[in-house]
Amino acid sequence: MVIRPFLPVNHRMLVRRQASFYTWGMAPYEIELVGGHPALDFLNTVHDWTEQPRRDRLVTFGDAVRFGEAAGVLERVEVRALEGRDGGGELTRLVALRDVLQRVTDALIGGRASSEADLEALATTAVEVASRTHLERVDGRLRRVIDVADAGSAVLRLRIADAALALLASDDTERLKSCPACGWFFVDTSRNRSRRWCSMSTCGASAKSRRYYRRAKAARAGDG
Repeated sequence: MVIRPFLPVNHRMLVRRQASFYTWGMAPYEIELVGGHPALDFLNTVHDWTEQPRRDRLVTFGDAVRFGEAAGVLERVEVRALEGRDGGGELTRLVALRDVLQRVTDALIGGRASSEADLEALATTAVEVASRTHLERVDGRLRRVIDVADAGSAVLRLRIADAALALLASDDTERLKSCPACGWFFVDTSRNRSRRWCSMSTCGASAKSRRYYRRAKAARAGDG
């Protein structure tokens, strides 16, 4: 899908398929970018929101930087500027932002009110985003920019927060869904809004296999 042009940050937005893959970390593995939006792909860096204990894809700040490049939030030149940094606590702040966004997004999808604490946390983050944002004139229009030279190690978190806040305040919230199997989030861009799974190659395939097993088992019981 095409990322909608409401993402007001200074980086290239990917035009990508519904599911694409990237590999990262000391022990490489593949993960699908199925959210249709970088803020949702950020939420999906938890292996499975329904599992405890949580298996986190963001183990180091370097993991977060590599995710940022894969999701189109950071450009290669920016990644090189951030590589080797310890992040100065940014990994902890990224995880805290992800937890707040997960709860707020889940509540929005479920038609529930978000907690005052979570809304206040997002409001505080919005103030920080604004303080690090400047305007540039590009092709006859203004663009909001969060520059790595100014934001430093916080650039990834602030760009994700900026994109997430824009998404949660947009009409696209009507198309937000979470996978019933793993809790991953995505924008349902299907014509009749019938998409159910994060990916048919993972959770969808597993559900299909379970249904087949139940039907086969019922058929065997009926034959007996």
